[in-house]
Amino acid sequence: KQWYQRRVPITAGELSKKKEEMRSTGAEQVLTGPEFKKYIAMIRNKGNVYKAKRSEMADLRAEVGVLARTADILQNQYNEVKQTISSMEKERGIAGYTDTQDQLEMISASKGEVDEKKGQILEDMSDMSDQLNSMISEKKAALAPIIKELRPLRGKCNELEHLHTQKKTEYDSLSASLGSNLHNLEQEVGGLRETAQGEESRHHFLMHAKQLLEAHQQKVEEELAIYKNSDPAVRKSSLREQYNRKIQEQDNLGKVLSFLFKSETNSVVD
Repeated sequence: KQWYQRRVPITAGELSKKKEEMRSTGAEQVLTGPEFKKYIAMIRNKGNVYKAKRSEMADLRAEVGVLARTADILQNQYNEVKQTISSMEKERGIAGYTDTQDQLEMISASKGEVDEKKGQILEDMSDMSDQLNSMISEKKAALAPIIKELRPLRGKCNELEHLHTQKKTEYDSLSASLGSNLHNLEQEVGGLRETAQGEESRHHFLMHAKQLLEAHQQKVEEELAIYKNSDPAVRKSSLREQYNRKIQEQDNLGKVLSFLFKSETNSVVD
């Protein structure tokens, strides 16, 4: 057991982990001999893979260190060369030439990228144009039979539009004529209505006058019948007798007032 733990130090931990997982699920299982050997072989394989990866990681770390050191050395050399070139440019009166050259190279590289992008865009636009032309051709081919069917219908539509325009002109003319006649008829009806209203008012007036005359006529006939009656008591109820009595009463009253006036005048004079 000690040899096994010393040979594969991670196996015990993994076994403990597996046992914990089994206990948590409530289904702890005891491995048989062949299963245990198979499990040990898998663990050894993983250990070998781990050692190989660890060795590879160590080599990569060493290589990264070498590359980083190399990059620092090259950067220092580049800075020294750049400083030397700057000094030489200053001595010869062309300071900044290298920087300008670097900028021009960068601009040239950028221009190349832009040209490449433009070319790609133009190519994409060309492909899109071809696709659109193809779609238009397909649509034209699909619409050709429909357009062929529509041509006679278009002629018939033009005929119907012409007929509609002609009928509309006739309708407008007839409508204007009827409108004028209707206006004249409305004026004539208005005049007749006023005449009818006047005649109706005159008819009512005459009917009222007739009723009054009939009432007077009846009153006159009643008065004649009373006047012709031989009974004095009945004759006293006639209008004539009534008016005569009132006239007599007024005459008597006038005589009395005249006498009183004379008497009053004579007394004043005396």
